[in-house]
Amino acid sequence: MKINIDYIARVEGEASVKFDLKDGKLGNLKLNIWEPPRFFEGFLVGRKYDEVPDIVSRICGICPVSHMTTSINAIERAIGFEPSSEIKNIRNIMALSQIAASHIVHVYSLALPDYHGLDMLKGLDKEIKRLLRLKEAVNGITALFGGRALHPVSMVAGGFTKVPSRDEIGRLISGLKTVKNDAIDTVKMVSELVYPGLEGDVEYAALAAEDEYAVNGGLITTASGLKAGVDRYYTIFKEKEVSYANAKKTVLKGKKPVMVGALARLNIKAAMLHPEAARVAEMTGFSGQSKNPFYNIVAQAIEIVHCILKCIDLLEGLSLKDYFMKVSLREGSGAAMTEAPRGLLYHEYRLNRRGIIEKANLVTPTAYNFLGIEETLKKLINGNIDKPAAELSLLCEMLVRAYDPCFSCSVH
Repeated sequence: MKINIDYIARVEGEASVKFDLKDGKLGNLKLNIWEPPRFFEGFLVGRKYDEVPDIVSRICGICPVSHMTTSINAIERAIGFEPSSEIKNIRNIMALSQIAASHIVHVYSLALPDYHGLDMLKGLDKEIKRLLRLKEAVNGITALFGGRALHPVSMVAGGFTKVPSRDEIGRLISGLKTVKNDAIDTVKMVSELVYPGLEGDVEYAALAAEDEYAVNGGLITTASGLKAGVDRYYTIFKEKEVSYANAKKTVLKGKKPVMVGALARLNIKAAMLHPEAARVAEMTGFSGQSKNPFYNIVAQAIEIVHCILKCIDLLEGLSLKDYFMKVSLREGSGAAMTEAPRGLLYHEYRLNRRGIIEKANLVTPTAYNFLGIEETLKKLINGNIDKPAAELSLLCEMLVRAYDPCFSCSVH
């Protein structure tokens, strides 16, 4: 029997899952990412360095800040520019607010319907209002510092072209404090859901640092103990093409399939969470060491609390000085990695002395998760092989959604 899930609903982009069942056994399985390729790496070549952040932000309407920040960090490394601590703090605020905004949409709009009969409009008025309050509060950060809520315009190589006033920042802080309890209630809500039983056999990977819950820097770190700088990227990761998808698979050389994203981050660096977020996680019984990929939803909810509280702390500490520094061009190559909402994001560029891009390589979170999703799907199907086809198909869709993939990003 062939089972074709021709279109996976409530994910970013377009993909399908196809597999065979014969005599109670799973045959061939493929995650077919059929979103049309968009060739960003190709048409970046020949563009000027200061055009790149605006261009790559169009890869995704959910995480434009991640693509902008990662590209700017890579370009600044290529030209030998070191941003001020104020610039780094504002970039962290932008990144954290975007992680929270993305998680809010995924938890409430994409994942939650799976646990409420696929209908959020019946009996969930309270949850929908909470979603809207949370989204409005975190979107305000991107709008204020970035110039607009989607595809910011004030983030550039060298810093920010403008910053908000003290009064505007004060209103942001008040808004975030207002929704803090909404964020905590989100953790409580998802911790009470009943998730399918499953233990993934993957290698968790995230950025880690000694002094923070790293989002815009740190060492590439795995749960098994690997630690490496971004300069060692090609010694530990490998990209490969597959015939049935328009996205590449990115794997750790000689290791299990990778899982990146909220669950991977908590499994590796839960000890670095904001103290109040850590208390919320402990209160719900989430230890930060779960191997069930469905618990990525719980991890996202915990990160929403962390991001909101950390943004408040960073906003209160801004000096509103040294937020822009002039850059000087030189020939060079640079790479950077950040934590996008869905996990590790890698950008690499080679510039000539006029600041023109001669090479570009981008690796998105879903490329890292691609093989892991396929292998975890196989384990899920084998553990539920006797279920009716419709129920098995729904479980597969739920698992893919739990990973929160962005298939649009993966075919950049």
